[in-house]
Amino acid sequence: MPRNTISNNFDFLRFVAAYMVLFSHQLVLTGNSGPNITSFDLGKLGVVIFFSISGYLVTQSWDHDPSIWRFLAKRMLRIWPALIVVTCITVLFLGPIVSTEPINHYFINHKTWDYFRVLKLIIRYELPGVFVTNPFPNAVNGSLWTLPIEFRWYLILMALGVVGLLRNRFLLLIAVTALAIFVFVIKDAQNNPDWKLHLQLGVFFCYGICLYYFRSFFTAHTTSILLALSIVSSLLFSIGQKYTALFLLLPALVIRFGIAATPFIRHAGRYGDLSYGVYLYAFPVQQTIIFLFGDHLTMWSALALSTAVTIIFALLSWHLVESPAGQLKKRYLVKSKDIQPRHEIEKSSP
Repeated sequence: MPRNTISNNFDFLRFVAAYMVLFSHQLVLTGNSGPNITSFDLGKLGVVIFFSISGYLVTQSWDHDPSIWRFLAKRMLRIWPALIVVTCITVLFLGPIVSTEPINHYFINHKTWDYFRVLKLIIRYELPGVFVTNPFPNAVNGSLWTLPIEFRWYLILMALGVVGLLRNRFLLLIAVTALAIFVFVIKDAQNNPDWKLHLQLGVFFCYGICLYYFRSFFTAHTTSILLALSIVSSLLFSIGQKYTALFLLLPALVIRFGIAATPFIRHAGRYGDLSYGVYLYAFPVQQTIIFLFGDHLTMWSALALSTAVTIIFALLSWHLVESPAGQLKKRYLVKSKDIQPRHEIEKSSP
């Protein structure tokens, strides 16, 4: 059944971000190099877009209903149902089929059951004998590493809200600016791209928080703000501070486009928000196709097949798992007499 309540571009943006990750992984998994923007490859750029959107929308959720237990329940219903399903499919179905280990050895191997620690957001990448001959060997699902980082920032946001620090938006702006200076200037994240990724991604999440609390000012002065940010970002880019330039400009562009209601684009999620499903299933689907067909497919043929199969899984995930979980949120976790803002979408994935 089509969804008829979407009036913005966030579904489209999330899908684009998820596909950027898929595309980037396809290059890596087949031994190719991908497009690089600043110190980010295309996949990390997609992750940054996710975190920027998540910071904005999850803050909106907290501001709309600052209940600890409802906030946590909503976040858990968004992340875990689909994660549980993809983990079970991976361990109990995919693993035994593609593993080079005898099936009885596979199931008694401690790594098999240790993989379920993913459900505690303790990420594991290997299953016994799975994808050991692939060009990128042993990695079962390399996309999951962002989930514990994102959930940690949910908790930080909630903690800030509980102690009242979100009530003073100017203090919040100062704190986020200080964090950005620490990450980009003091620790020089551009030249240390793997340094404390939870802080690097968290800065983008916090940018989204600030954009939410300054949303009225931002929407009233969008042109002037984006022009100023573009000028400063261009200057930073010209002196080699590409990562900082990206930080200043990208989240503002993403959120401004996201809250808009562009014809056709705003209906991108009419039949489901596929972004989380694409994010969860793409990597194991891609590895499986490479395992099965190897050099018999070109990189582009493998990409096309991976895209088609991943979208099928994402559609099934949305309609059979994520949407029903979302209905539970609407049924049990919405305040009485609530009226949701026109552009609220209670979904944010890695």
